[in-house]
Amino acid sequence: MRYRRRVQVVGGSTYVVSLPKEWAKGTGLKHGSEVIIEVMPDLTLRVYSGDKGGERLELETELEVGDDFELSVATLIASYVVGYRKLIVTCRECLLDMLEALIKRVTEITIGLEVIEKGERYVVLRCLADVSTLSLTEALNTLTKLTIKSLEDVENVVKTGNLDQVNEVLDRDSLIDKLYLYGLRQLNEVLLGMTNYTSVGLSSVAEVTYWAMILRSLERIADHVAVIARNTKKLRPEDLVVILKYVALLRHKYDEVVKHILLKPRIEDLSKFGALIRELRGIEAEISKDPATLSISGVENLLRISAYLRDIIELLIDMHALKELLAETAS
Repeated sequence: MRYRRRVQVVGGSTYVVSLPKEWAKGTGLKHGSEVIIEVMPDLTLRVYSGDKGGERLELETELEVGDDFELSVATLIASYVVGYRKLIVTCRECLLDMLEALIKRVTEITIGLEVIEKGERYVVLRCLADVSTLSLTEALNTLTKLTIKSLEDVENVVKTGNLDQVNEVLDRDSLIDKLYLYGLRQLNEVLLGMTNYTSVGLSSVAEVTYWAMILRSLERIADHVAVIARNTKKLRPEDLVVILKYVALLRHKYDEVVKHILLKPRIEDLSKFGALIRELRGIEAEISKDPATLSISGVENLLRISAYLRDIIELLIDMHALKELLAETAS
């Protein structure tokens, strides 16, 4: 809902505007209450109650674990991702080992979610990690380093035949999934006003959508690397040589793209982005036309990695356009 107000100038220097009555009542404002006013990059103002602005949303929910275990897991993960700090999980009639299995699964695939209280048929979880303990920038940096290590391990598996490294890649993929969910959680906290966008390294709230898509692309790339690693156990030696060639090419391109993510794109990077997109399309064309790839299982994973890298570059270009728009509207 939009409201129009006239500004009054008091004492020649104080600008006063009235707040909507419905909003004031809805947020519990009283005489003497404090409000927080944030100046956004486009020079709009964000106003919220000082009493409630720093509070975390808390979730109380009852889940019948025995009815649908996977749905219960997905619901708890969704609650974690959107930014809830406290999750109360109840289990009235289900088998207790089902509740234990649910809590074990959820805490294994999240960062910071810990059991703080347990009863006969309930468990209380609280997220103990926040931007002060692990920032979005740190999570991104770790995620990309882990993926590069996995790509290197796939190359080593092919060169040395050391299949133990396949398991290392799969374990690493689980950690990457955790970092992805944690990154989404921080972005949602920004949207909900629970975390300031600057504290997670964003230039504006408007960037949240783009970073969420970048995170998703990075997570999907890591998944495809894990599938390639798993497939190395089944491939013939001559097929592995072909895989090695293209994994090495994609690792170098991944490294180039990631540097632009972590350093934040600049105007001079735009020409490099065009060249990177062309090079990635060239790799995809080479993979598709190579007769040696026709009978190899998992070639599609190589193509998807390249496609996701192109998606990331396009998102970086989009964010550059967004920054220009915000700069124009602020001038």
